[in-house]
Parts: sequence; C-alpha cells; structure tokens
Amino acid sequence: MIRSTFLLLVALTFALSGCGKGSSAKYDQDGPVADGDTLIESSLSDAKTLSPITLSEAVGGDIVNFVFDGLTRYNERFELVPSLAVTWTVSPDERTITYQLRKGVKFHDGVEFTADDVVFTYKCYVDPKVNTPHGADYRDIVDIRALDKYRVRVTYAKPFAPALANFGAIVPKHLLAGKDINKDGFNRAPVGTGPYKFVEWKTSERFILEANPDYWGGKPHIGRIVIKIIPDQGTEFLALLKGEIDAMGAWTSGGMSAEQFIRQSDTKKFTDYHHKFKAESLSYSYIGWNARRPMFQSKRVRQALTMAIDRQAIIDNVSYGMSRVCNGPFPANSWAGNPEVKPLPYDLEKAKAQFESEGWKDTDGDGLLDKDLDGDGKRDPFKFSIIVPQGSTTGQKMLVIVQQQLKKAGIEIEIKVLEWTTFLTQHFYKGNFDGAALAWSLTPDPDQYAIWHSSQIGEHQFNRVRYSNPEVDRLLEAGVRTLDKGKRAAIYHRIHKLIYDDQPYTFMTMPYTLPAVHKRFKGYQPLALWEPSLLHLQDWYVPVAQQKRLQMPE
Repeated sequence: MIRSTFLLLVALTFALSGCGKGSSAKYDQDGPVADGDTLIESSLSDAKTLSPITLSEAVGGDIVNFVFDGLTRYNERFELVPSLAVTWTVSPDERTITYQLRKGVKFHDGVEFTADDVVFTYKCYVDPKVNTPHGADYRDIVDIRALDKYRVRVTYAKPFAPALANFGAIVPKHLLAGKDINKDGFNRAPVGTGPYKFVEWKTSERFILEANPDYWGGKPHIGRIVIKIIPDQGTEFLALLKGEIDAMGAWTSGGMSAEQFIRQSDTKKFTDYHHKFKAESLSYSYIGWNARRPMFQSKRVRQALTMAIDRQAIIDNVSYGMSRVCNGPFPANSWAGNPEVKPLPYDLEKAKAQFESEGWKDTDGDGLLDKDLDGDGKRDPFKFSIIVPQGSTTGQKMLVIVQQQLKKAGIEIEIKVLEWTTFLTQHFYKGNFDGAALAWSLTPDPDQYAIWHSSQIGEHQFNRVRYSNPEVDRLLEAGVRTLDKGKRAAIYHRIHKLIYDDQPYTFMTMPYTLPAVHKRFKGYQPLALWEPSLLHLQDWYVPVAQQKRLQMPE
C-alpha cells in the first residue's frame, strides 16, 4: 500500500532543448545506445524511511528499488531469477535453501558484499527491537549461517512457499552492525548494491540518485534520477507538459489520473513529446474500517456499508472506466483469487434493512441512523470520519461520492485530508482513525500473512484495521506450508471468500496503471501487468542527439 512547493532543480540540471514548437520530431527516432541525461520523475508524497528494513510505504519503496538488490528478483513472467544469488538448491524436504552468491559485488561505498551481509539482514528483520513490518516473512527460519564468504544456508522449521522471494534487499553489515536500526542515519542516506547510488534527500522536495558505475549488472545509461515531490496530480501533469518533469509513474508508484489519461492527454502538447500506457496492476484501492471502533465491529454493518456504496458509479464518474470493481484482497490476475467470489452489489434498500437489523434506526427523525453503542442508554448517531492522504485527487473525489451515497443510507461522514507523514504517523499507524482510504500494491506471491493475520496487529505492522479471524489465521499459516501451487490456490480461494465475507475493508476498485514518459527515453518496455521493479531502468537510454539535460558539477 503520500509537501511543499514544486522547485526546479537548476543547481543540478539545465535544458539543452525545450519543448518548443517544431522541436519534437527527433524524439520519435531511435538512436545508438548512449550514456547521459537525467530522468526527472515525480511523487505525490515524501518517504518516511529509505531503509528496506523499516520500510512500510510505496514512496520509500520506489527508492529502495533503485538502491538495493535482493538475492533473487522477478522477471517479466513473474518467475524468480538470480540477482545477488547466482544459483540456489532446495533440499528434498523443502526446508533448506543454499544460496551461491555473486562474487565481486560492491556496496556503493566500495566494500564487498558477502554472506555475512545476508545473515545480518536476517537478524535485522527478526530483532524485536527493530520497528519492521516485514518480520513475518522470516518467522519460520530456524537457522541461517554463512558457509563461507559466498555461500549461505537458510533452514526453515517447515516448508515456506515464499522463501525464495525473501531477502529482497540486502543491507550492509559494516555500516549497521551495533547501530539503532530505527534511528540510524542510514534511514535517510542508504547504501546498497543496486544500479543507482543515493545522493540526496531534501525533505518534502526531492530525491537524487546517480548511476552506479560499478554495478554488477552493468552501469546504467541514464546518469541521474531525480524524484520531485509534487503533492497534487494536477500540478504533476502541468509539470509534465511544461517539461519540468519527464515522467509520471514510469518507475515510481504513481501515474496519470484517469481523467488526465482519457481527457487531457490527447493534445498535441502531450502527444508530440510523451508516450502513455495502460496496464493492469497488482493493486487495489479500499476503505479500511477500524475494527476497534464499536460501530464497525459487526461484519453485517461492514457488508451494509459496502452495499450502500455504488462503486461502479464511482468508476464511471471518477475513473472514466480505468478501474474495475474490486472483489477482495487478491488482484483479478492472481492465480490465488477465487473466481466464485463476486463483488457485493450496490443495493441501498438491502443495506438499509441490514443496518436496521443491527440496531441502526433513525429514532429522532434527523435523517441519521442511531444506536446505543456503549450501553449507556444514549443513542449515538452514525457519524464518522474517513482519512485520506493529501495529493490523492482520485481518492478525494471518490470519497465525495461515497459521502453523498452514504448520506442516502442515513450515515454522515467527514472527509479528513491529511499530509502523508501526518496521515501515517499520527493516525494510520496508531489506529487513530475510523475509516481510511488507501491502496495496496501487492507482490506476485499471494502470501498476505502480514496484512491479515491477527498477530500482525500493531503500530509497526501491516494489519492496521485490527482484523482478526481465527480461521483466516489458520489458513494463512497453511498457505505457505506447501510449494504445490494447486494446493496453495485452494487455500487462498478459501481465504478470499472468508475475508470478503467479513468485509474488513470496503474493497473499492482495481485500477489500471497509467504511466507517461518522455519519448526521448528508449528501451522502455510497457508491460501488460505493471510492476515498476520489472522495468529494468538500467537498460533505458537517451540517444546523444536527444539528450535534454546535462549534469552540473556539484
């Protein structure tokens, strides 16, 4: 599963060619592979941390994808292929994995990557003093050891299906050993082995990365990456048209809004200079209901809330058809999704009847449902707030319609638009909210233990709506105990049905990803299923004659 004035980075780059009339034809031509130029992307929000250990939101994840490598990675077919590990073997009982590591890989400070870094990374994730939401991924490891400088053996208590996808970002032991992982400066100035080196993070303004000349996979052609923080999609799009940024969502977790894609990108000013793409994604939007709030503790109330919201109308009016109604926690393109689970229909009258059966009635004629929630004899009105991150134009528009629709059911909601860091640290992480409008960006493996298991409730965990179902807990544990895809699918189909019946979220939409990128960038391969980490930015390039920005001396 986001703030300051937009600033032009004149100290870092300058324009070699503008977006003036008649100057765009050259960008339609290919040319020889060349090094140079700067890619300026945008992000709606700042990050909370740049350490993969404490990472919990997408913006920091975008930077982590540039700076760090894992032992393995997914290819375009969502198959696991070598990265920092060149080979691996799995024991016959599927409990032990032995990795052969790539030799000669250097961290960005020049220190060699070894098996000790892998073991240390594991220890960071399982240290109870470290505020990480990822510890559940390593919960079943009973032994890990460096067999020598370039071999690591990992043993699990039981078979663990997502095991090969773990260790997605290795951190340097020589920089973090003995440090407070939660507070160390590494969280703002990370050092990894990835294709780009961290240069600068100016809070609420920008991130700067530069190509790693010693990258084991080959030096990236694009010299610098700048990610500007622009907390509004409309301002982002104007910056794109003006040439102040080169892309929206080409690599970062963002993109054009549906309105921009459908109605604002068919102008000559856009089409002369930019490509746009539409692709499915591993994401969905939702409104999460805080189960600690008495009004949301009945699943029949949560079901009724969903039935009182016309999600298709929201898609038609806000998303211009660039989304589909979501039917639960697994993407539509996932083998783990249960095809028999259909979205709850919009049915206002049934929703009203279900609210009434749960004790919600308008007893005083003020148009709002009410109920005695705490047994004090006083009837409480059905009023609550929904928090949403600043800059999420689509999310805010969606909530305005939700507000109007729920009013017809006798429910009053207040929309609270919050700056991203405030949203996370003061409200969402602490459980200080009634409803929260957000989105999940998922991984190819369907294991969602960290999101739904009751043991993952807490400020530094992912189960932020405080969902608890013992049967779902049991099935989440069973789902990773076999490597047989068919058996796993049957388990996740059951999980899908149970969670959707419980409605801990109103599962809103499954949006298409709508990225835009300047035409001068070559090697950009659009994917049918969008996942930024699969785009191999190190292979992108700009022909010399089309390069727009030169790096200035620091």
